[in-house]
Amino acid sequence: MKILLEDTIPFGPDYLDELGQVELYAWQSLKPEMLTNVDILALRSTTKVTPSLLKQADALKFVTTATAGTNHLDKTYLDNTGIAHSSAAGCNAVAVAEYVLSVLLHSHRANKISLYDVTVGIVGAGNVGSALANILTALNVKHVLCDPPLEISGDGRDFVSLNDIAQCDVVTLHVPYVVDGAFPTEKLIDKAFLDGMNEKQLLINACRGEVIDESALLNRLKQDNAPTVVLDVFDNEPNINTELFSYVWFVTPHIAGHSVEGKVRGTQMIYEQICDVVGTKPNKRLSDFLDATAPIAVNLAFPQQEYLEISDLITIFHQVYDVEVDDKAMRDAVRAQEASIQKTIPSIFASLRKQYRIRRECSAYTLHLPTNTSEKIQQTLCGLGFNVELV
Repeated sequence: MKILLEDTIPFGPDYLDELGQVELYAWQSLKPEMLTNVDILALRSTTKVTPSLLKQADALKFVTTATAGTNHLDKTYLDNTGIAHSSAAGCNAVAVAEYVLSVLLHSHRANKISLYDVTVGIVGAGNVGSALANILTALNVKHVLCDPPLEISGDGRDFVSLNDIAQCDVVTLHVPYVVDGAFPTEKLIDKAFLDGMNEKQLLINACRGEVIDESALLNRLKQDNAPTVVLDVFDNEPNINTELFSYVWFVTPHIAGHSVEGKVRGTQMIYEQICDVVGTKPNKRLSDFLDATAPIAVNLAFPQQEYLEISDLITIFHQVYDVEVDDKAMRDAVRAQEASIQKTIPSIFASLRKQYRIRRECSAYTLHLPTNTSEKIQQTLCGLGFNVELV
Protein backbone atom coordinates (compact mmCIF):
# COMPACT_ATOMS: atom_id res chain seq x y z
CA MET A 1 0.00 0.00 0.00
CA LYS A 2 1.59 3.26 -1.14
CA ILE A 3 0.56 6.45 0.68
CA LEU A 4 1.48 9.87 -0.69
CA LEU A 5 1.46 12.30 2.23
CA GLU A 6 1.64 16.09 2.20
CA ASP A 7 4.63 17.11 4.32
CA THR A 8 2.72 19.81 6.24
CA ILE A 9 0.48 17.28 8.00
CA PRO A 10 1.59 17.23 11.67
CA PHE A 11 3.08 13.89 12.76
CA GLY A 12 1.89 12.38 9.49
CA PRO A 13 4.72 9.85 9.06
CA ASP A 14 4.56 8.92 12.77
CA TYR A 15 0.89 8.11 12.43
CA LEU A 16 1.00 6.33 9.07
CA ASP A 17 4.37 4.57 8.86
CA GLU A 18 2.90 1.23 9.95
CA LEU A 19 0.10 1.32 7.40
CA GLY A 20 2.09 1.24 4.18
CA GLN A 21 4.91 2.76 2.18
CA VAL A 22 4.74 6.46 3.04
CA GLU A 23 6.20 9.05 0.68
CA LEU A 24 6.22 12.75 1.51
CA TYR A 25 5.64 15.55 -0.97
CA ALA A 26 5.66 19.34 -0.84
CA TRP A 27 2.44 20.76 -2.25
CA GLN A 28 4.38 23.27 -4.37
CA SER A 29 6.14 20.47 -6.24
CA LEU A 30 3.33 17.92 -6.65
CA LYS A 31 3.01 16.72 -10.25
CA PRO A 32 0.56 14.25 -11.85
CA GLU A 33 3.27 11.65 -12.49
CA MET A 34 3.97 11.47 -8.75
CA LEU A 35 0.54 9.85 -8.31
CA THR A 36 1.34 6.82 -10.46
CA ASN A 37 1.01 3.60 -8.39
CA VAL A 38 -0.25 5.59 -5.37
CA ASP A 39 -3.11 3.96 -3.44
CA ILE A 40 -3.89 6.71 -0.94
CA LEU A 41 -3.41 10.48 -1.11
CA ALA A 42 -3.42 12.38 2.20
CA LEU A 43 -3.24 16.16 2.03
CA ARG A 44 -4.16 19.55 3.45
CA SER A 45 -6.00 22.43 1.79
CA THR A 46 -2.82 23.61 0.07
CA THR A 47 -3.16 20.71 -2.40
CA LYS A 48 -5.89 21.24 -4.98
CA VAL A 49 -7.27 17.89 -6.13
CA THR A 50 -8.36 18.35 -9.75
CA PRO A 51 -8.81 16.11 -12.79
CA SER A 52 -5.54 17.48 -14.14
CA LEU A 53 -3.64 16.45 -11.01
CA LEU A 54 -5.14 12.95 -11.04
CA LYS A 55 -4.72 12.16 -14.75
CA GLN A 56 -1.94 9.64 -14.01
CA ALA A 57 -3.43 8.30 -10.75
CA ASP A 58 -3.81 4.72 -11.99
CA ALA A 59 -4.15 3.01 -8.58
CA LEU A 60 -5.72 5.67 -6.39
CA LYS A 61 -8.43 4.32 -4.06
CA PHE A 62 -8.79 6.97 -1.39
CA VAL A 63 -8.21 10.70 -0.96
CA THR A 64 -8.45 12.34 2.43
CA THR A 65 -7.73 15.82 3.70
CA ALA A 66 -6.56 16.57 7.24
CA THR A 67 -8.68 19.73 7.23
CA ALA A 68 -12.29 20.52 8.03
CA GLY A 69 -12.96 22.21 4.68
CA THR A 70 -13.16 20.37 1.37
CA ASN A 71 -13.41 23.13 -1.24
CA HIS A 72 -9.98 22.12 -2.53
CA LEU A 73 -11.31 18.68 -3.53
CA ASP A 74 -13.15 18.13 -6.80
CA LYS A 75 -15.60 15.76 -5.16
CA THR A 76 -17.75 15.42 -8.25
CA TYR A 77 -14.78 14.13 -10.24
CA LEU A 78 -13.74 11.79 -7.43
CA ASP A 79 -17.27 10.39 -7.19
CA ASN A 80 -17.51 9.92 -10.96
CA THR A 81 -14.20 8.06 -11.08
CA GLY A 82 -15.00 5.84 -8.10
CA ILE A 83 -12.31 7.27 -5.81
CA ALA A 84 -13.47 7.39 -2.19
CA HIS A 85 -12.78 10.58 -0.28
CA SER A 86 -13.13 12.00 3.19
CA SER A 87 -12.02 14.86 5.43
CA ALA A 88 -11.29 15.77 9.04
CA ALA A 89 -14.58 17.60 9.48
CA GLY A 90 -14.80 19.04 12.97
CA CYS A 91 -11.10 18.78 13.75
CA ASN A 92 -10.81 22.54 14.31
CA ALA A 93 -14.27 23.16 15.77
CA VAL A 94 -13.15 23.74 19.35
CA ALA A 95 -10.35 26.08 18.29
CA VAL A 96 -12.72 28.25 16.25
CA ALA A 97 -15.23 28.33 19.10
CA GLU A 98 -12.46 29.44 21.47
CA TYR A 99 -11.48 32.15 18.98
CA VAL A 100 -15.03 33.49 19.11
CA LEU A 101 -15.04 33.32 22.91
CA SER A 102 -11.87 35.43 23.03
CA VAL A 103 -13.59 38.04 20.84
CA LEU A 104 -16.68 38.01 23.06
CA LEU A 105 -14.58 38.50 26.19
CA HIS A 106 -12.76 41.44 24.61
CA SER A 107 -16.13 42.87 23.55
CA HIS A 108 -17.43 42.65 27.10
CA ARG A 109 -14.31 44.26 28.54
CA ALA A 110 -14.52 47.07 25.97
CA ASN A 111 -18.21 47.65 26.82
CA LYS A 112 -19.28 46.82 23.28
CA ILE A 113 -21.62 44.11 24.59
CA SER A 114 -22.61 42.67 27.95
CA LEU A 115 -22.32 38.91 28.20
CA TYR A 116 -24.83 39.03 31.07
CA ASP A 117 -27.70 39.97 28.73
CA VAL A 118 -26.41 39.49 25.18
CA THR A 119 -27.96 37.19 22.56
CA VAL A 120 -25.46 35.50 20.24
CA GLY A 121 -26.77 34.48 16.82
CA ILE A 122 -24.86 31.48 15.47
CA VAL A 123 -25.19 31.04 11.70
CA GLY A 124 -24.27 27.44 10.93
CA ALA A 125 -24.93 24.73 13.52
CA GLY A 126 -22.50 22.10 12.30
CA ASN A 127 -19.32 21.10 14.12
CA VAL A 128 -18.10 24.63 14.83
CA GLY A 129 -21.47 26.17 15.59
CA SER A 130 -22.28 23.30 17.94
CA ALA A 131 -18.93 23.63 19.74
CA LEU A 132 -19.58 27.34 20.21
CA ALA A 133 -23.10 26.65 21.47
CA ASN A 134 -21.65 24.24 24.05
CA ILE A 135 -19.26 26.93 25.31
CA LEU A 136 -22.01 29.53 25.54
CA THR A 137 -24.24 27.05 27.35
CA ALA A 138 -21.48 26.42 29.90
CA LEU A 139 -21.28 30.19 30.46
CA ASN A 140 -25.06 30.65 30.56
CA VAL A 141 -24.89 33.05 27.60
CA LYS A 142 -28.10 33.22 25.57
CA HIS A 143 -27.74 32.09 21.97
CA VAL A 144 -29.81 31.00 18.98
CA LEU A 145 -29.00 28.83 15.97
CA CYS A 146 -29.69 29.34 12.26
CA ASP A 147 -29.08 26.47 9.86
CA PRO A 148 -31.81 25.85 7.25
CA PRO A 149 -30.20 22.66 5.82
CA LEU A 150 -30.01 21.07 9.26
CA GLU A 151 -33.48 22.32 10.15
CA ILE A 152 -35.13 20.60 7.19
CA SER A 153 -33.02 17.47 7.71
CA GLY A 154 -34.85 16.77 10.96
CA ASP A 155 -32.29 18.06 13.44
CA GLY A 156 -34.19 18.27 16.72
CA ARG A 157 -32.71 21.55 17.94
CA ASP A 158 -34.59 24.84 17.84
CA PHE A 159 -33.66 27.07 14.91
CA VAL A 160 -34.40 30.65 13.93
CA SER A 161 -34.39 32.45 10.58
CA LEU A 162 -31.63 34.66 9.23
CA ASN A 163 -33.98 37.61 9.78
CA ASP A 164 -34.09 36.68 13.47
CA ILE A 165 -30.29 36.43 13.52
CA ALA A 166 -30.09 39.98 12.19
CA GLN A 167 -31.66 41.21 15.42
CA CYS A 168 -29.06 39.54 17.67
CA ASP A 169 -26.44 41.51 19.56
CA VAL A 170 -23.73 39.25 18.10
CA VAL A 171 -23.78 37.54 14.70
CA THR A 172 -21.09 34.89 14.24
CA LEU A 173 -20.70 32.95 10.99
CA HIS A 174 -19.82 29.25 10.81
CA VAL A 175 -21.09 27.94 7.48
CA PRO A 176 -19.28 26.23 4.59
CA TYR A 177 -18.76 28.10 1.35
CA VAL A 178 -21.51 26.91 -1.01
CA VAL A 179 -22.03 28.54 -4.40
CA ASP A 180 -25.17 26.81 -5.66
CA GLY A 181 -27.92 24.44 -4.60
CA ALA A 182 -30.89 25.08 -2.33
CA PHE A 183 -28.86 26.85 0.36
CA PRO A 184 -25.97 28.82 -1.14
CA THR A 185 -23.82 30.75 1.33
CA GLU A 186 -21.91 32.94 -1.11
CA LYS A 187 -22.59 36.54 -0.03
CA LEU A 188 -25.08 35.25 2.52
CA ILE A 189 -24.39 38.42 4.49
CA ASP A 190 -25.28 40.92 1.79
CA LYS A 191 -25.85 44.67 1.56
CA ALA A 192 -29.39 44.43 2.91
CA PHE A 193 -28.29 42.45 5.95
CA LEU A 194 -25.38 44.80 6.64
CA ASP A 195 -27.52 47.90 6.20
CA GLY A 196 -29.81 46.56 8.90
CA MET A 197 -27.01 46.26 11.45
CA ASN A 198 -26.05 49.06 13.83
CA GLU A 199 -23.22 50.20 16.08
CA LYS A 200 -24.50 48.17 19.02
CA GLN A 201 -24.01 44.89 17.13
CA LEU A 202 -20.95 42.70 16.62
CA LEU A 203 -20.32 40.67 13.45
CA ILE A 204 -17.70 37.89 13.46
CA ASN A 205 -16.64 35.91 10.40
CA ALA A 206 -14.45 32.87 11.11
CA CYS A 207 -15.64 30.56 8.32
CA ARG A 208 -15.04 31.75 4.72
CA GLY A 209 -14.52 35.27 3.42
CA GLU A 210 -16.88 34.75 0.51
CA VAL A 211 -19.83 34.38 2.89
CA ILE A 212 -19.87 38.19 3.30
CA ASP A 213 -20.25 40.60 0.40
CA GLU A 214 -16.93 42.26 1.14
CA SER A 215 -17.53 45.29 -1.06
CA ALA A 216 -20.84 45.95 0.69
CA LEU A 217 -19.14 45.42 4.06
CA LEU A 218 -16.44 47.99 3.35
CA ASN A 219 -19.01 50.52 2.20
CA ARG A 220 -21.13 49.90 5.31
CA LEU A 221 -18.14 50.29 7.64
CA LYS A 222 -17.44 53.72 6.14
CA GLN A 223 -20.92 54.88 7.08
CA ASP A 224 -22.30 56.12 10.39
CA ASN A 225 -23.70 53.71 12.98
CA ALA A 226 -21.73 50.77 11.54
CA PRO A 227 -21.45 47.48 13.46
CA THR A 228 -18.24 46.31 15.08
CA VAL A 229 -16.65 43.68 12.82
CA VAL A 230 -14.06 40.96 13.42
CA LEU A 231 -12.60 39.11 10.42
CA ASP A 232 -10.46 35.99 10.43
CA VAL A 233 -11.24 35.29 6.76
CA PHE A 234 -11.35 37.38 3.61
CA ASP A 235 -12.47 37.28 0.04
CA ASN A 236 -9.77 36.39 -2.49
CA GLU A 237 -7.26 35.02 0.02
CA PRO A 238 -4.29 35.42 0.14
CA ASN A 239 -4.60 38.59 -1.96
CA ILE A 240 -6.73 40.30 0.65
CA ASN A 241 -8.02 43.86 0.72
CA THR A 242 -6.07 45.56 3.51
CA GLU A 243 -8.24 48.66 3.29
CA LEU A 244 -10.57 46.75 5.61
CA PHE A 245 -7.98 46.95 8.38
CA SER A 246 -8.79 50.60 9.03
CA TYR A 247 -12.41 49.80 9.77
CA VAL A 248 -12.39 46.32 11.35
CA TRP A 249 -11.84 45.86 15.09
CA PHE A 250 -9.80 42.62 14.96
CA VAL A 251 -8.21 41.11 11.84
CA THR A 252 -6.44 37.76 11.81
CA PRO A 253 -4.98 35.65 8.97
CA HIS A 254 -7.43 32.73 8.76
CA ILE A 255 -6.07 31.10 11.92
CA ALA A 256 -9.17 30.74 14.08
CA GLY A 257 -8.92 26.95 13.86
CA HIS A 258 -5.13 26.68 14.03
CA SER A 259 -4.65 25.22 17.48
CA VAL A 260 -2.14 22.43 18.00
CA GLU A 261 -4.99 20.13 18.99
CA GLY A 262 -7.00 21.09 15.90
CA LYS A 263 -4.14 20.28 13.54
CA VAL A 264 -3.11 17.03 15.20
CA ARG A 265 -6.75 16.00 15.59
CA GLY A 266 -6.98 16.29 11.81
CA THR A 267 -4.08 13.85 11.48
CA GLN A 268 -5.70 11.50 14.00
CA MET A 269 -8.92 11.51 12.00
CA ILE A 270 -7.32 10.71 8.64
CA TYR A 271 -5.17 8.05 10.35
CA GLU A 272 -8.32 6.32 11.57
CA GLN A 273 -9.86 6.59 8.10
CA ILE A 274 -6.80 5.06 6.45
CA CYS A 275 -6.78 2.29 9.06
CA ASP A 276 -10.30 1.47 7.94
CA VAL A 277 -9.26 1.46 4.28
CA VAL A 278 -6.36 -0.93 4.88
CA GLY A 279 -8.35 -3.06 7.31
CA THR A 280 -6.45 -2.55 10.56
CA LYS A 281 -7.45 -1.33 14.02
CA PRO A 282 -6.15 2.11 15.10
CA ASN A 283 -3.67 1.94 17.99
CA LYS A 284 -2.50 5.55 18.18
CA ARG A 285 -4.18 8.39 20.03
CA LEU A 286 -4.01 12.16 20.03
CA SER A 287 -2.44 12.16 23.49
CA ASP A 288 0.53 10.18 22.16
CA PHE A 289 1.71 13.25 20.25
CA LEU A 290 0.81 16.24 22.42
CA ASP A 291 3.17 17.73 25.01
CA ALA A 292 1.91 18.31 28.53
CA THR A 293 1.42 21.91 29.64
CA ALA A 294 2.15 23.56 32.97
CA PRO A 295 -0.89 24.06 35.22
CA ILE A 296 -2.36 27.54 35.57
CA ALA A 297 -2.72 28.93 39.08
CA VAL A 298 -6.03 30.75 39.40
CA ASN A 299 -7.14 33.36 41.92
CA LEU A 300 -10.89 33.94 41.95
CA ALA A 301 -12.56 37.10 43.24
CA PHE A 302 -15.48 35.19 44.72
CA PRO A 303 -14.73 31.45 44.60
CA GLN A 304 -17.70 30.40 46.71
CA GLN A 305 -20.40 32.05 44.64
CA GLU A 306 -22.47 30.20 42.05
CA TYR A 307 -21.36 32.04 38.93
CA LEU A 308 -17.88 32.71 37.61
CA GLU A 309 -17.12 36.42 37.38
CA ILE A 310 -16.50 37.46 33.78
CA SER A 311 -13.45 39.41 34.89
CA ASP A 312 -12.01 36.16 36.27
CA LEU A 313 -12.92 34.32 33.09
CA ILE A 314 -11.14 36.94 31.00
CA THR A 315 -8.00 36.62 33.13
CA ILE A 316 -8.05 32.82 32.88
CA PHE A 317 -9.02 32.41 29.25
CA HIS A 318 -6.73 35.00 27.75
CA GLN A 319 -3.78 33.13 29.21
CA VAL A 320 -4.83 30.32 26.88
CA TYR A 321 -5.87 32.29 23.80
CA ASP A 322 -6.04 36.03 23.18
CA VAL A 323 -7.18 37.15 19.73
CA GLU A 324 -5.52 40.54 20.29
CA VAL A 325 -2.09 38.88 19.96
CA ASP A 326 -2.91 37.63 16.46
CA ASP A 327 -4.49 40.91 15.45
CA LYS A 328 -1.32 42.79 16.42
CA ALA A 329 0.91 40.33 14.55
CA MET A 330 -1.13 40.75 11.38
CA ARG A 331 -1.30 44.54 11.53
CA ASP A 332 2.42 44.79 12.29
CA ALA A 333 3.26 42.56 9.33
CA VAL A 334 1.11 44.61 6.96
CA ARG A 335 2.56 47.90 8.24
CA ALA A 336 6.06 46.52 7.66
CA GLN A 337 5.06 45.60 4.12
CA GLU A 338 3.81 49.11 3.46
CA ALA A 339 7.26 50.43 4.39
CA SER A 340 9.01 47.96 2.10
CA ILE A 341 8.35 46.42 -1.30
CA GLN A 342 10.26 43.22 -0.55
CA LYS A 343 7.14 41.26 0.43
CA THR A 344 3.66 41.21 -1.07
CA ILE A 345 0.40 41.01 0.84
CA PRO A 346 -0.29 37.46 -0.41
CA SER A 347 3.13 36.27 0.73
CA ILE A 348 2.69 37.91 4.14
CA PHE A 349 -0.76 36.40 4.60
CA ALA A 350 0.51 32.94 3.65
CA SER A 351 3.56 33.28 5.89
CA LEU A 352 1.48 34.30 8.92
CA ARG A 353 -0.62 31.17 8.49
CA LYS A 354 2.27 28.81 7.82
CA GLN A 355 4.43 30.13 10.67
CA TYR A 356 1.61 30.53 13.15
CA ARG A 357 2.51 30.42 16.82
CA ILE A 358 1.96 27.43 19.10
CA ARG A 359 -1.56 27.67 20.44
CA ARG A 360 -3.21 25.12 22.69
CA GLU A 361 -6.87 24.57 23.50
CA CYS A 362 -8.44 24.79 26.96
CA SER A 363 -8.40 20.99 27.22
CA ALA A 364 -4.60 21.08 27.34
CA TYR A 365 -4.58 22.94 30.66
CA THR A 366 -5.25 22.10 34.29
CA LEU A 367 -6.45 24.97 36.45
CA HIS A 368 -5.35 25.05 40.06
CA LEU A 369 -8.32 26.56 41.89
CA PRO A 370 -8.75 27.69 45.50
CA THR A 371 -9.95 24.87 47.74
CA ASN A 372 -13.21 26.71 48.49
CA THR A 373 -14.20 27.05 44.82
CA SER A 374 -17.89 26.20 44.37
CA GLU A 375 -18.92 23.14 42.42
CA LYS A 376 -20.84 25.38 40.02
CA ILE A 377 -17.73 27.36 39.07
CA GLN A 378 -15.79 24.12 38.69
CA GLN A 379 -18.50 22.79 36.37
CA THR A 380 -18.41 25.98 34.32
CA LEU A 381 -14.66 25.75 33.80
CA CYS A 382 -14.91 22.05 32.95
CA GLY A 383 -17.63 22.96 30.46
CA LEU A 384 -15.07 25.15 28.69
CA GLY A 385 -12.77 22.15 28.39
CA PHE A 386 -10.39 22.85 31.26
CA ASN A 387 -9.24 20.24 33.75
CA VAL A 388 -9.54 21.50 37.34
CA GLU A 389 -7.81 20.69 40.61
CA LEU A 390 -8.38 22.23 44.05
CA VAL A 391 -5.08 23.19 45.67
